Amino acid sequence: MQAENSRSKLKRHKTSFILILALILVIGSFTITIVSKQLEIREKKQEKAQKQEALEQQLHENEYIQSVLDSDDKSDFLEQEARKLGYGYPNEKVFYDVTPGE
Repeated sequence: MQAENSRSKLKRHKTSFILILALILVIGSFTITIVSKQLEIREKKQEKAQKQEALEQQLHENEYIQSVLDSDDKSDFLEQEARKLGYGYPNEKVFYDVTPGE
């Protein structure tokens, strides 16, 4: 009888050890998942902030272009854009200021 009691105690001990080990693994898995999701959320928030900033800049640029289109004098705007692309008037000499610090 004592042999049966010791076997049943040993089985209970093995079962409780396996149960505790499984519980630790499940909790560890959940913890790793939560941490990785928090990192992903942080990255997405940073990406959202960058996209929001780019949107704000684009909206300001659109407002500027719309104000130029609504005005009667478009020649200044067209001249600035042409100069950005390297165009100029015929026989025009363009001088660039290469002074350091400005």
